Amino acid sequence: MASPSEDEQLEDWPATSNAPTTPSRRGGISVASSDYEPDYHDDYALPEPDAGEPSQGFSTQTAFDAYFLHASKPSRTSSNVFSQLVPPLTPEEHAAALAKVHEREQKRVLWRDAGARRTWFRRIRMELGEGFNVLLYGCGSKREFLNAFAEDLSRRGNHVVVANGFNPSFAFKDLLGPIEQIPGVLDHPSTSGEVGAGAGGGGQEAQTQRIHAFFSVRDSPHLYLVAHNIDGNTFRAPKNRAALALLALAPHIHVVASVDHVAAPTRWSLAEIFARKPDPDPPSANSAPPGSGAEDGDGESGVVPRRGFAWLWHDLTTLAPYDFELAYADPTILAGVAALRGTRAPTASAAALAAAGAGAGGQAAIVTETAARHVLASVTVKAKKLFVLLGTKQLEVMDAPPVDKGKKGADSETQAEGEKEKEKEGAYDYDRLFAAARDNFVATNDTALRALLGEFRDHGLVVTVTTGAEALWIPMRREALLKIVGELKAEGH
Repeated sequence: MASPSEDEQLEDWPATSNAPTTPSRRGGISVASSDYEPDYHDDYALPEPDAGEPSQGFSTQTAFDAYFLHASKPSRTSSNVFSQLVPPLTPEEHAAALAKVHEREQKRVLWRDAGARRTWFRRIRMELGEGFNVLLYGCGSKREFLNAFAEDLSRRGNHVVVANGFNPSFAFKDLLGPIEQIPGVLDHPSTSGEVGAGAGGGGQEAQTQRIHAFFSVRDSPHLYLVAHNIDGNTFRAPKNRAALALLALAPHIHVVASVDHVAAPTRWSLAEIFARKPDPDPPSANSAPPGSGAEDGDGESGVVPRRGFAWLWHDLTTLAPYDFELAYADPTILAGVAALRGTRAPTASAAALAAAGAGAGGQAAIVTETAARHVLASVTVKAKKLFVLLGTKQLEVMDAPPVDKGKKGADSETQAEGEKEKEKEGAYDYDRLFAAARDNFVATNDTALRALLGEFRDHGLVVTVTTGAEALWIPMRREALLKIVGELKAEGH
């Protein structure tokens, strides 16, 4: 059978429009644009949004946008803070509250049994004799336990020096001074060959080297250093810490200390913690300088580090209150015991600091040497000269002798009031400061002087004291202020 021709096959195709076709993206079917009709009915409508739901608009809020929208709203805080609702305790109320709980708290204190203490003392003496230093940690004050241990050592004929690291007025020279009073220390040459001409001769480094050399010889006596709160501010200074590390490594110097800070182990490096002392009786100590490596009796351990602590850690939880340690706290933090601060540490002016805090809205605080150096490093030369001028005038007022007004028969209350008035006079009058600044070409007008003082006031380095007239006060302890002013004068300010 013959196949149909090509013309016959074309006749069987349905007729289509000659209009161009548009390809579809969803399939391979091509439709004519003129024959395309949308597939929907007139009665079909989009669903209406719910009236209870907010309209999303053209954009949708993401979690990222919601976070920043919430963070951009101002926070609502109440002005009724607890510190304003509850007034601070007065010294009398504070003492009365301590008296009520004193008997109950004393019953909870541990390590007060004489037999238990003797056992502990014997163990600590044995560990110290083996070349270790003892570090006590735990909750509660360890001051009473360490003082009892110091008394036990003293009764046995040993040299004992106690350092109160919790006292803000404690300086490292207060530790080196009593050590140099031991017979023979000042006459002994240091590692550099120098002999001390007197107490404190040669500076702190020379003192430390001389003490270390003396207690490293064979026939030297044993010295016991009892340090309360070795994590205090004085022992944190890098220079003092290095000096103490050198003393702690001397064969005949034994350190027993306490720590209360939670980050106390991070104060020392691993090399300092795991350092070991040389032989307590080195045979070559008289011929070789200490720390040179020739003092190793066995020669097996190599070079002994010159600085370290060789700590042995002991948990001594006593649950005793920190009443004595907190008596030296910042009076601007413990407002109720501000009056007690002046009697415990005469180097700071408690009444003047309290007046400074009241004049500055209660925000004044004692400024440390490190904080003062940071502020002074960012101010102009004229501002430094003004600080030196104010600090010098303040030191002159603080060092002025008391004025005897003839009231020798006054009672103790009147004398206490006089002491408070004298402490308030430590602040320097603004008018006199302006006159001195003008004479020294620091500030020629009031606007310039207040502009220089503005930087110090913003950082709390200078505060205003209300003493009847405007007066200025640098809230620093006398020793710290004297040191800072001396450094600025040495720089030529």
